Amino acid sequence: MSDLADSGVVIVGGGMVGVTLALLIAKAAPELSVTLLEAAKLPPALAPGQSPSYTPSFDARNTALSRRSIEAFKELGVWSELAPHATPIHQIHVSDKGHFGMARLSAAEENVDSFGYVVENAWLGAVLLAALRRCPSVSLKDGVRVTQVTSTAEMAQVRYRAADSQGAEETLLSTPLLIAADGAQSQSRAWLGIDVRSQPYGQTAIVTACETSLPHEQVAYERFTADGPIALLPLPDLPINVADATAAGCRRSLVWALNEAEAARVQTLNDADFIAALQKAFGRRAGRFLRVGKRHAYPLTLMVASQQVQGRAVILGNAAHSLHPVAGQGYNLCVRDALVLSAQLADAHQQGKDLGDKQDLAAYAAARTQDQSQIIRFSDSLVRGFSTANPALSLLRNIGLVGFDVLPGAKPALARYAMGLNHA
Repeated sequence: MSDLADSGVVIVGGGMVGVTLALLIAKAAPELSVTLLEAAKLPPALAPGQSPSYTPSFDARNTALSRRSIEAFKELGVWSELAPHATPIHQIHVSDKGHFGMARLSAAEENVDSFGYVVENAWLGAVLLAALRRCPSVSLKDGVRVTQVTSTAEMAQVRYRAADSQGAEETLLSTPLLIAADGAQSQSRAWLGIDVRSQPYGQTAIVTACETSLPHEQVAYERFTADGPIALLPLPDLPINVADATAAGCRRSLVWALNEAEAARVQTLNDADFIAALQKAFGRRAGRFLRVGKRHAYPLTLMVASQQVQGRAVILGNAAHSLHPVAGQGYNLCVRDALVLSAQLADAHQQGKDLGDKQDLAAYAAARTQDQSQIIRFSDSLVRGFSTANPALSLLRNIGLVGFDVLPGAKPALARYAMGLNHA
């Protein structure tokens, strides 16, 4: 079967970034049709009182949303649905275990109500998908397998078929612009012939939720240790009728990065031994760790594509850049990419221009270079700078942390950076 009519924009990948972009396009240019292709079968709309389940696209991880990302969700009209499942960050506490360096940021001191909010990816997916299904200009095709992507000066094309049927007839879509947002292992990127620079950190992130004896009080901790960084972020309380509900204000998200061998060992521990190991690594700032949820492991690699535009195709999200979670900037950077791209497409559509115009796509890539480069460099330097045991470098970074905590102007600059307000 062949459909060579102009299908508007085609997005490959219905994860967090692909769905966000589709919503932004639908808001900015409601008359522009969007086809979204996703390999996984996405869950149906939630019934009242129902909690979302994990899917490959919206997994067990949590996301720290910057203020700029929250502004985007408000503009989309979805923040009111998402806010009840999100927790504000009022303070950020950074420390280097075993050393004197420490830095603190306070939202009140920066004259903002919060630095951002923490939300579980499963809830983020449930709210965004519900909004997407209300968009008449978006055609969501889940449970389909893309079998080929091509891009030439004249058009981009995508072939796909039902994912659960090897013998199913393929559908061919022709589009003036293809957007590949199919993850760090993007097959679309490979079909387009785009190379990547990949640097494994030799670390695995162990992700879970936990309960502590002290309430989180909306404080986000970033604790650097000799084995890897630990992020401890505030989470919303679970409803009191949920079996594993924690004490009020004591539920937190844990992201614990360890070298691969140690992560594999820690993953085999029972809950009691895992809690003991975590307590020893993190210390007592959060009180005692009382319970942990199901643990998930994710290998960590810095990956940056050599280019983000190829013919009539743009790559987006983790297909374009996949970062270490240490600074919580990955998804927020992707949202800013999507904001710029959707605004450009809306402008082109209103002017009756070619959506895949070579010069416009080059302008998009150029417009995002500085923000992307700064965030990638910042995240990577943070990981590598705090991963060395060199005494001289350890001294320098702790002097830097102390200096940051007392130097005028240092905190506001980093605060705006962290909130995503310096760009887009």
